[in-house]
Amino acid sequence: MPDWLVTTINFLIRIGISVAIIFVARYLAKLLYKIIISTAEKSGKVTVQYRKSLMTILNISMYTLGGFIIISVIFTNLSAFLAGLGISGIIVAFAVQEPLGNLICGFLIMLNHLVVDGEAVEINGISGSVEEINVNHVVMKTWDGRRVHLPSREVWSSKIIHYWPTNIRRNEVKVGVSYSSDLNKVIKVIDEAVRETEIVHIDDDHQPMILFDGYGDSSINFIVRFWAETPNFLISPTHVAKSIKKKFDENGVEIPFNQVDLHVKDVNTEINKNKNNV
Repeated sequence: MPDWLVTTINFLIRIGISVAIIFVARYLAKLLYKIIISTAEKSGKVTVQYRKSLMTILNISMYTLGGFIIISVIFTNLSAFLAGLGISGIIVAFAVQEPLGNLICGFLIMLNHLVVDGEAVEINGISGSVEEINVNHVVMKTWDGRRVHLPSREVWSSKIIHYWPTNIRRNEVKVGVSYSSDLNKVIKVIDEAVRETEIVHIDDDHQPMILFDGYGDSSINFIVRFWAETPNFLISPTHVAKSIKKKFDENGVEIPFNQVDLHVKDVNTEINKNKNNV
């Protein structure tokens, strides 16, 4: 058999093995994906972003491993091939160091649920809500509407403050009543109003509180604290305020206007008094 034919056959065999390796790498990536997702679902909620990022990481890992195996199959003298890379290999290694670090940290962030979509956090001094969790970066939306992209490596190594670890957040409204009001009745009416507000969350650990807030110029002031689920957080004060006002009207509790007493002196009388005293 001619040498060229032997060489061609060997090359085709290597190509066939390489194609098979690619299919095996793809199969292993899907298999690992199913195993990891199945395990993660038992411990908590798995987001769509988590699924996408995990699939990306596994594909990159398996195809990279498969690529090295293919190189060893095609280049039988692998040491000569690696030596041929020389300085180029070192340069490439330094170039991928940062992206590879971000990929690994991104995977760890998702695996440990370090932050989750929609959560209010502070990362490295930046406060806002988490919009996206990608493999190589986390996207935050600050309270003033800016979008910030943080590398996964920075997120993993930074101090993270979780403002509201649960879906329940505390809110409050302030209300003032007339000095002539029966305070025991006022507190009871406010408590009933808050408890009857539909979007207020109440359980054994989350009870409404009515606290004295000082004597104002025209009113006795209270702070009303209550709990609401995160989606209802912004609108909950409006609902509670409307409920309190309705209850006050039904029970004859007055919310006073600011009042100022003016004492007007008669200028002519004062002038005459001064003249008589001279």
